[in-house]
Amino acid sequence: MGITITATVTTLVGSFILAGLDAAWCVLWPSLAALVVVLVSRSALVGLLVGAVCGAILLSEGSMLGAIEQLCLNQFGPIFGSSWKLSAMLFTLILGGFVALVEAGGGLQGLVRRLLGSERAAHRRMQMTVFGFGLLVFFDGLANVMLIGRLLRSAADRCGVSREKLAYLADTTGSAVACLAFISTWIAFQLSMIREGFALAGREDVSAYGYFFRSLPTNYYCWFALILALVCVWRGFNPGPMGAVERTARESMTSGADRSSELHASHWGLAIVPIAGLTFSIPVLTYVIGSETLWPFSLSKFAAAYGSAERYVPQILVASSLLASFVAAVTYAMALRARAEQDPSLLHGVAPRRRSAESASCIFIQGVREISVPVLILVAAWMLGAAISQLGTATWLCECLQGWLPLALLPAGTFVLGAAISFSTGTSWGTMGVLMPLAIPVIYSLTAGELDLERDRLVVAAIGAVFSGAVFGDHCSPFSDTTIVASIAAGVEPVNHVWTQLPFALIAGAVALVCGFIPLGFGLPALVCCGAGALVLGCLPRVWKRSCIG
Repeated sequence: MGITITATVTTLVGSFILAGLDAAWCVLWPSLAALVVVLVSRSALVGLLVGAVCGAILLSEGSMLGAIEQLCLNQFGPIFGSSWKLSAMLFTLILGGFVALVEAGGGLQGLVRRLLGSERAAHRRMQMTVFGFGLLVFFDGLANVMLIGRLLRSAADRCGVSREKLAYLADTTGSAVACLAFISTWIAFQLSMIREGFALAGREDVSAYGYFFRSLPTNYYCWFALILALVCVWRGFNPGPMGAVERTARESMTSGADRSSELHASHWGLAIVPIAGLTFSIPVLTYVIGSETLWPFSLSKFAAAYGSAERYVPQILVASSLLASFVAAVTYAMALRARAEQDPSLLHGVAPRRRSAESASCIFIQGVREISVPVLILVAAWMLGAAISQLGTATWLCECLQGWLPLALLPAGTFVLGAAISFSTGTSWGTMGVLMPLAIPVIYSLTAGELDLERDRLVVAAIGAVFSGAVFGDHCSPFSDTTIVASIAAGVEPVNHVWTQLPFALIAGAVALVCGFIPLGFGLPALVCCGAGALVLGCLPRVWKRSCIG
């Protein structure tokens, strides 16, 4: 406690001192202060709040009253004026109630028991189930990490899979799959940034979708992060702190927990129906809202509908979670009635419908209450992000590094710069928004005398590098909202999630740089680079045998 107070006071005093200086590098101070306090206090909430206050002090130029005004009016207040952030909070809270209903109905226990099969293979099958769910919920990163972590954490405990491993698998599949998917809540923003970059380069006649598809093989970090997650699951590869928490989880697994859960297990269909309702209502509602005509159906029309419905995505997430919660309440009532038929004392003389409604509402509210405190961490992260944005941290980093690299190393430099911006700001979308409009015009200006084919190759590489760097830094950052939501959903401290996930992110990032972007810049085909990186990742368990847990 004492060292936390010392670190907090030191960073705040340092902010007042730096506020009087005219040094451009001071824009990095809020991120650094937050990182130090998070590591010292082991509390993401404390560290993020301290970073937000440090940013307010710098923006107010050291004025105490000005800092309070900045904090309240420009960092905290705008959160409740943003439909996206309000919807993210509502979606998270409602999903907490939804999962509580699914768990109480017993269908989840029945589903997990059916998926996992024998106890001997339960540990690996549990992780493959998490990975499979991550690929299935491809349309939104936030929905992915929240749904998977909150739904499967009880099952993970019973199978000896650590909460940290659950958070890692959910977080990795969430952002990486959403960034690669050509139909997702990300795609409209990604395409708009590609168009913006070409517009600034003086090109208005390009197909943003065409360049997005061509950049997919060069989005090395996302591909390698998914491949490494598979290697981790299939070969038991757990480098760094993950190995210790996995051993602890394996040792604490007891068959008694499995037997006690079976007492409340119901038919697996009672879980599939509400989960499928949530999973498919989001793309269906998006298609209905964004498409001018529902029929005839085609994938290209479906993708265009996602772009048209971009501004409605927050409301769609909330509506889908409410609809799914209603379905979960109905299936819970069915499970309760089935149990009452076996044991009438469960109703205590109350009418079955009334008892079911009262019980379902209580369980839903309890689930919302459990997730309400961690949502404060999201609010603190947004407050820090607002300060970082107003200070212009990302723009300053771009200006510092622009023009330092030869043309062949430009994809690698773009990846590293994107990772630095994403890590320090905690936002992958913000990184894309800052870097994409800079990277494409820079390549056009540096390749003025080159052939169009060579210029095109480097542009495609730069687009993949921006996406990869944004997701890589996001996976490493304790300020990222998806990182925080993944840890909240899995039931672990955000700092523990970041600490155990970091070795995986660094390995995938290093392979993306060395096997991907550097040789790609010198002309090696994109698919050859991708294959080389996948081969390196597949061989890691043979070389790094001490990190393998059978």
